[in-house]
Amino acid sequence: MKRLLLLRHAHAEDARSGIADIDRPLSPRGRAEALEAAQRIASARVRCDALLVSPALRTRETASIVAAQLDIAARPRLDATLYLADADTLLSALHHGGGLARTLLLVAHNPGISELAQRFRPKPAPVELKTAGMCLVSFASKTDWRELQPELATAFKLLA
Repeated sequence: MKRLLLLRHAHAEDARSGIADIDRPLSPRGRAEALEAAQRIASARVRCDALLVSPALRTRETASIVAAQLDIAARPRLDATLYLADADTLLSALHHGGGLARTLLLVAHNPGISELAQRFRPKPAPVELKTAGMCLVSFASKTDWRELQPELATAFKLLA
């Protein structure tokens, strides 16, 4: 089975004059949220072997905290196209960035990450990932990341 873990970055500090949006760090609340996200991933018994991350500081910090807590050896692959990307761009990045991963963790931003999660959810109920919110999507093991499409999902679960 292949799995995709979609994680919205944890809470960031408010925008301030002189600091570009891409350089906003996690707030103390965000660091705690990232730790809680790692605990939820561990409780779900998900073992990630690849990380695809937006280059924004808040996403990199979220990914770093989660990876450290879960002893993920893989280095995060930063992809500039993920910064504030829409769902189509995120899906395209998965096509190019999944590689040989069996379980891929994608850390990105709203609204794109929630829109992408919504596409994979079989029910019409809306998906709105809050900060450090995530969902787990499963696919048949023969699924190729380069051909990943929402209709290929075999399971969807919000990890709250």
